[in-house]
Amino acid sequence: MNVAMRTGDPLKTTSPARRAEVAASYEALKQACATTSGKKTQWAVRAELVSDSPNHLWRLPASNSVAIVHPNADEAWALVRGAQFLRRQRVATTAPYYTDVITATDGQAVSFWHQCGPPSTDTSLSAWVTALTHRIDPEAAPWLREHDPFAGLLDGLDRAPLDDHARAFLHERAARLHEEWAHLDWPTPDTVVFGTRAMVPVHDDGVHIGLLLRHPLRRGHREWDRVAARWRSELLLGPREDHRTYADTYLSYLDGQDPGYPCIGAWPGYQTVRDTVVLTEVVDTVRRAHLDKRARRLAAHRLACLRGAFPAPWNWGAR
Repeated sequence: MNVAMRTGDPLKTTSPARRAEVAASYEALKQACATTSGKKTQWAVRAELVSDSPNHLWRLPASNSVAIVHPNADEAWALVRGAQFLRRQRVATTAPYYTDVITATDGQAVSFWHQCGPPSTDTSLSAWVTALTHRIDPEAAPWLREHDPFAGLLDGLDRAPLDDHARAFLHERAARLHEEWAHLDWPTPDTVVFGTRAMVPVHDDGVHIGLLLRHPLRRGHREWDRVAARWRSELLLGPREDHRTYADTYLSYLDGQDPGYPCIGAWPGYQTVRDTVVLTEVVDTVRRAHLDKRARRLAAHRLACLRGAFPAPWNWGAR
């Protein structure tokens, strides 16, 4: 097992908590490999942990596939079902290697997917996949859950290293944004959305281009996906995506639909949705702060940014 990630290598700074998390994920992977068709136990031998957020993504060189370890079977089935649905809608999406989901003894679940290439830096591909998804009639997927970024937002903070003032601040900010969210005037109807916090990453191996679904699809408003893409490309220091290309490509796929604003930043609800995306990002980091010192420093910095200690643009990469 190789637990060193290919990007950033956050496991160089190890801790008992992080090692226990990775070990549990790997054990679930081994169990799943052992119970697949043909007893593919060797698949886990050279497994490489590629990413640990939003779930554990393992590359399996022995099978030319990847595996995702999910916190529960519901999420795993939602991803498999969502990917199959997108492929039927002719959206470029990586196919499941197996259509089954395997649940480990600790409740984690594993899904297997065909090998995908590295994430593409061509933002027009992300815009293309996103626009095609936003054109889908949500009635074609009545099983989709409503996108609610506040559902469970503050869960799991009990073990986070927060003082009472910081905890109260997060609860108050979430309550205020939730109230603003409830009164948003959405300019477009419901559709199928990704509900993530960045441009949708599209993978390209030089032959196949496709989305590897990491979050369950939702029924919601396209503005969330568009605000998340713009915020990540314009307000983060470090590698910046080309949002102009993304926006132009996205709009070219609207089939003449007028979104009601010249750009997403001009929409009156932009700040509320952007601030909700930011809060979600901060809370996710704080929730993982118990894992090691690096995660704790990053969470403290992001929380300080949110409380106004540092000006924008948000330097999420500070150590």
